[in-house]
Amino acid sequence: MNNFNSILTTNHPQRESKFAEYAHLGQTHKFFEGETIAKCCKSDDDLYLYYIISGSIRVRYQRSDDTSIELFYRDKGNILQAEYIQFGSICNDKLKMLAKQNTVVSAFSKKQLFELLQNDKELFDEFLYTIHLTYATLGHRIINTALLSSSEKILNWLGKLCSVNEPDKQGYYKLPCELTQQQIADLLFIHVTTCNKLFSFLERDNLVKKTKKHILVYDWQTLQEFLEDEKILCSDTKNLKKMKKHYVIKP
Repeated sequence: MNNFNSILTTNHPQRESKFAEYAHLGQTHKFFEGETIAKCCKSDDDLYLYYIISGSIRVRYQRSDDTSIELFYRDKGNILQAEYIQFGSICNDKLKMLAKQNTVVSAFSKKQLFELLQNDKELFDEFLYTIHLTYATLGHRIINTALLSSSEKILNWLGKLCSVNEPDKQGYYKLPCELTQQQIADLLFIHVTTCNKLFSFLERDNLVKKTKKHILVYDWQTLQEFLEDEKILCSDTKNLKKMKKHYVIKP
């Protein structure tokens, strides 16, 4: 399993957590799609950690006007921590953990988690693994989008995915990605129309191809040249033709 793919796509399945071995010790809870799963943990006896037996959980920020931003997803076999002492919710911006579909979890209190981690060093390492995977997911999402144009966001994101995957014998990259173009647009904070135009340009010139389960990158070097050449790097889709004229694209 490539952890970096999980970090960069936010919902690429992680490995099954070692907490699966302890699922029978937690409290089993069932949630319908859209139902709130984790409430804020404020004391030792409050539920803090959730192991996903089946289903999927989305983590988002929700505003008072009901608009929201998806942060990441966790699927079957993963663990998820509840909000702690309301650090995640300030003013009208609330951290929400919702069932993406009908979901069953095994829930552990803060006190129970502490006891489990004391007795199992590998479980402690697993807990740290998940926490830092989440930190990296949020951190890379910020650096992949802050102060960048739409084209820079796409090219930088594709470049990172290529850097953490190996090319085939032809030098092509087959990147695991089941995100739709709408989901990619949401991930990178790009309007979906702009995202579609950028991918159409890259696909038309045989640089990239998007399928349901993968993104195929045929010419990573040219994508890097686009990203590094700030003079012709488009800040919006109106300048895409400049990129095309500047380079001779190999079929």
